[in-house]
Amino acid sequence: MRKINAVLALMALSSSIALSSPAFAAPKKAPELRNITYKYLTKAQEQLAEDDYSAAQASLEHVLSKVSGSKYDKAAVNQMLGVVYANQEQFDKALKFFRASLSEDALHLPAAQQVRYNLSQLLMMKGEYKEGVEVLLEWMSNLEEGVSIPARAWIMLANGYSRLNQWENVIEPTTKAIEASKEPPESWYTLLLAAHYELKDIPSAIKVLETLVKIAPQKKKYWQQLSGMNMSIKRDRQALAALRAAYRHGLYEKESDYTQLANFLTYRRVPYQAGLVYQDGLDKGAVEANFDNYKRLANFWSHAKESRKAVDAFYEALALKSDADLQLKLGRMLAQSERFDELLKLAADPAEGMKDKHTGEMLFLSGMAHYQLGDTRKSLELMRKATEIKSSRGRANSWIGFLEQDLKSG
Repeated sequence: MRKINAVLALMALSSSIALSSPAFAAPKKAPELRNITYKYLTKAQEQLAEDDYSAAQASLEHVLSKVSGSKYDKAAVNQMLGVVYANQEQFDKALKFFRASLSEDALHLPAAQQVRYNLSQLLMMKGEYKEGVEVLLEWMSNLEEGVSIPARAWIMLANGYSRLNQWENVIEPTTKAIEASKEPPESWYTLLLAAHYELKDIPSAIKVLETLVKIAPQKKKYWQQLSGMNMSIKRDRQALAALRAAYRHGLYEKESDYTQLANFLTYRRVPYQAGLVYQDGLDKGAVEANFDNYKRLANFWSHAKESRKAVDAFYEALALKSDADLQLKLGRMLAQSERFDELLKLAADPAEGMKDKHTGEMLFLSGMAHYQLGDTRKSLELMRKATEIKSSRGRANSWIGFLEQDLKSG
């Protein structure tokens, strides 16, 4: 813990901070200390400045036993003892003496205010948030009108409320802390974000996130949260924009990042961009070069009507794993692309797990390919074989008459 000002107790007795309307019966002017009290307080201050805590403690405990008749002297000594123990991180004892100092209702107002502020800090550190908030609010209530509350006090109050799960009370002090600071820390905005989120005020949370991505554009989590919250209120365009911004900032490292963005791009009907993003992930090694991912890439290109790119991706997938469904998809795409020689080569090496539906359609596609390549007789042969399979019978029969007529007229 950063040391509490070693001269705090003594100097606060004659502080020039202006106060009014106190909530406690402290004197408006500082009474004079007894000579013995002033002597030992000065001595303890010097010892404390030299980090001689045991000596400072002994000096203060010695004089404390001699000033029981003076509330003011007793309060001043207790205040200094609180500082000594706080600097040794003996917070329980520091709390005890700070409380005792205030209990006398005898300190000069500036000194009492300083004790209250220190007390609230220690209470927060110890996890005694309820009392910490109460003491801090009392400190605020005793400030003179026109005296600004510093940002650090507002944020301490906001943190106390957050620890008490009183999220409705977090927003105002956090906002005031941000307004009172020239360069508010990122953590203050995340606290404000948490409050809006806990209160289910998503539009306000989005506004905070829009600030956070400007403050820390290198943090992927803010872009993702911005996307997720926009999506939760059906603002898909803004949700996609946030994910694309994270991608443009080079923040994607995981396969799931690329998959999420590519899927969203396809959903928003920009599959070409989805293909580019996913291909980039594969090229960078972030997306694993496996069967499923090349199959996914092929589907992106297929949706984008990028036949050549889709075919290349299908070939990559089939090189990694033999799959009847995927081979049939590739066969259809080769037929649509009029790559008939490749189609026949593909059909000549059936994939594992071929069923009648696969075999029947591949026979039909091969028959079409032979016809387009000028071999009507072979086409007719394959179409007749296709009629032997129920799933392809109808389409093959529709071609047989045409092919037979073509051969007769040939």
